[in-house]
Amino acid sequence: MGGIAVITPIPKATKPMQPKYYRLISITTVLSRTLERHVVRSYIYPALQQQHPGLNFTDQFAFRPTGSTVAALIALIHTVLKKLSTNHYVHVSTLDFSKSFDTVRHAAVMEKLAQLTLLDPVYS
Repeated sequence: MGGIAVITPIPKATKPMQPKYYRLISITTVLSRTLERHVVRSYIYPALQQQHPGLNFTDQFAFRPTGSTVAALIALIHTVLKKLSTNHYVHVSTLDFSKSFDTVRHAAVMEKLAQLTLLDPVYS
């Protein structure tokens, strides 16, 4: 969510003499995060819980109420241990996608979002 933020300097000291004695508070950021949290919990999470032809979220851990890096690691370890019960070894390849959203094709993401059951204002 873009926009203009109103930065309000809050003094850290009784008589602030320099800029370093102020704490900058951005009201817009707090309001934006609150609105985003509401939209995600009320609309996105329920839409991801539903079955959608052509979309499979069973192996996704991001953007889920119980998803986290820890949950992903637990699932990976569980899968490896399960495979080791019937195999002598298991090959695991990992990739770091931490900056991948910076280069993702946004049109492809919007196509996937359009397949979810979302209200038009939420999608927009």
